[in-house]
Amino acid sequence: MLKVLAGDWLITGTGANPIKNGAVAFADGVITEVGPLDQLDLPSNAEITRRPGETVLPGLINAHSHCSIIPGLGNQSGQLREPLPRQLFRAVGNMRRELLSGVTALRVMGEEYGLDLELKHAIDSGLVPGPRLVCSGVMLTASNGHGRALTTTDGPDEIRKRVRQNLAAGAQLTKVFVTGGVSSTHGSLNFCSYTKAEIDAACEETHRAGKKVAAHAHGGPGLRLCIECGVDTIEHGKLATEADLEMMVKTDRWLVCNFAITFHPTGIEQSDRHVPEIWEKVLRTREIVAKNFPMVVKSGVKWAVGTDSMHGLMSFELECLVRFGASPMEAILAATKRAAQVCDLDQNTGTLEAGKWADIISVKGNPLEDIRCMKDVTVVIKGGTRYDHLSLL
Repeated sequence: MLKVLAGDWLITGTGANPIKNGAVAFADGVITEVGPLDQLDLPSNAEITRRPGETVLPGLINAHSHCSIIPGLGNQSGQLREPLPRQLFRAVGNMRRELLSGVTALRVMGEEYGLDLELKHAIDSGLVPGPRLVCSGVMLTASNGHGRALTTTDGPDEIRKRVRQNLAAGAQLTKVFVTGGVSSTHGSLNFCSYTKAEIDAACEETHRAGKKVAAHAHGGPGLRLCIECGVDTIEHGKLATEADLEMMVKTDRWLVCNFAITFHPTGIEQSDRHVPEIWEKVLRTREIVAKNFPMVVKSGVKWAVGTDSMHGLMSFELECLVRFGASPMEAILAATKRAAQVCDLDQNTGTLEAGKWADIISVKGNPLEDIRCMKDVTVVIKGGTRYDHLSLL
């Protein structure tokens, strides 16, 4: 049966102006028609769901997260060292929270045990609810690098082997930690833990398989090495300079931004504020991001957004984008069309267009007038199936 979701407004995610009294029709998990409700060619038995006072949008795409981590618990690397069952229980709850917040696809930035690949199979099989997962498998981290948990990978030969193992297991991209991070006590944000030869090896092996490389890189020599070596997406980039952004534009690199983990009170602040080495970096990055992000918006760099394990908080990410200089439409595109491009899902999702998957949400109010409306998700449809009836418990 053909189903229709209609709202007072509809945002297609293509960048076009919103459609007043817009609707999206879908059948067998695929969108068949989009436009003003009174102009759709609908059969008499079409099942129409009207959402007065609401806006219909594409399902959100979280372009950077982890399945098993909860930043508010602290010691994120320690969480990745815990036994697999404990991590898996957390991950199942996290993915349910993502889905109910309107996230219908999520790019996973590394897990131990290949947990993301197993969870993807469970979600795709209908065993547990969650977004569509784009998986990277076991992340590449140097023995002295940020993000080190159970597995370390050093030297070009080990890196090639790790990339091949991940790809053989079904990974859809490679994630490599290159610079220091905010949530670790050792190393500055500019610290670079991998050499050019090591980053080259990761890129060569991954690109030969037709996949992308995503690199944790805040700034400094490590970020520039990533750009030079052919890394496809720079994750975080909080210390990126104007010269770095110019290089990214010239080489057609993406920047994937994250704000909630740094700015939201339930992020690093909740757990690690008492750790001086970490809290100092949090305060520093807050100041830098507020100053630098308007430069990112004006630079011409392609950018998308993800929550970095702040599950269910894509709405806060969009609020931060607007707070720091993006328009509401740019923020929405960063979480839909652009995020789909980053994840190589743009042929099938990220916009409301005929022939694409029926990944659709509805929110109270009009987010183009007030981006905070994005936190009030009332309808969640993934592949034509509604999930908003599920409980977070």
